[in-house]
Amino acid sequence: MTSLRGLEERRLALVLSGGGASGIVQVPFLEELIRRDIHPDLIVGSSVGAVNGAFLAFHPNSIEGLADLWIELRNTRLWHRNILRITRNLLTKGTSVYSNRFLRELFKPHVTIDEIAAAEIPLYLVTTSLSNGRKRILSRGQLLSGVMASIALPGLFPPVRFDGDWCVDGGLSSGLDLETAILQGATHTIAIDLGVHPSPYQPRGLVDLLARSMEIAVQERTKAEIDQFGSIVPTVIWRPGLRAESFGSFHDVKELYGEARELAPVMIDQALDSLGEWIPGIYEGVVPVAKV
Repeated sequence: MTSLRGLEERRLALVLSGGGASGIVQVPFLEELIRRDIHPDLIVGSSVGAVNGAFLAFHPNSIEGLADLWIELRNTRLWHRNILRITRNLLTKGTSVYSNRFLRELFKPHVTIDEIAAAEIPLYLVTTSLSNGRKRILSRGQLLSGVMASIALPGLFPPVRFDGDWCVDGGLSSGLDLETAILQGATHTIAIDLGVHPSPYQPRGLVDLLARSMEIAVQERTKAEIDQFGSIVPTVIWRPGLRAESFGSFHDVKELYGEARELAPVMIDQALDSLGEWIPGIYEGVVPVAKV
């Protein structure tokens, strides 16, 4: 028989992976969780998962506007192809091919309190320290800088300084950070993994090839993390299998959002039993493919 004390100490963590322009796929899952009055006790986000996670952490009862933010990018490329600007950046000892100014200006209007610790749901942003190559978790400090650090794909976007330490994309050190959720006291974990799935691939230039290569490396790391941490606490992992055509192109985000809205309630239903308890496992599309 479960004690009342055990019930009181139950803590649900939400873990969100990266995924470039595919990040919009996570949004309907978050909307559906809110609709069902399922609220995590803590959120761990890496790369675009940090963007979506931060939005939910500060707006736990309504993320209206998050989908619109993604859809507004429909005619935008994450990176430009201005050869002169790229060459200048490379020749002037720059730390990246592209600036992150555009992304900062995009997110800034949505940041009402620029402090991670002020989130209504405890928020943990995953980054990678360039000093020691290890995962660095940001749970306090400037929210905008923390998000920018978490999405700073090395070489493409500049590292961000945090307390004297230069930090880059969290995917370098953790694909799906179940470990941090457990260390922060999670007794149950739900996660949305936007990792690479087998599919025909045609390189669309050097930048896209580099981004795809990193995705593959991150997915291998994710598999190792699931093997190591996925069975420590009951864990549900959703892999929607919906991917943007290109890592940095947002032209199909509206279509992805529509498909994810249909998929999210089905996948969430499959992970819940008749009593509303989570059924641990990895769910691929609408079919659970493995237990963890």
